[in-house]
Amino acid sequence: MVDYCMDYLSGTLPAEERQSFDGHLAYCPECVKFFETYKKTPEISREALSLEMPERVRGEVRSFLRQRYDKQP
Repeated sequence: MVDYCMDYLSGTLPAEERQSFDGHLAYCPECVKFFETYKKTPEISREALSLEMPERVRGEVRSFLRQRYDKQP
């Protein structure tokens, strides 16, 4: 399903399939809403990654990971 979505959004879906799916989107508001959200995902991810993690949070995460991996055999 993810590959199909990516092919549709990137324009690499075969023309016949794209036409058929466009027809479906013409009467399916749930799919339109899903694809609008799906298209925004990379932008939202870039924004989240561009935020700097507060030092306190970074320290907590490091501490947690150290404790977790120090206990492994």
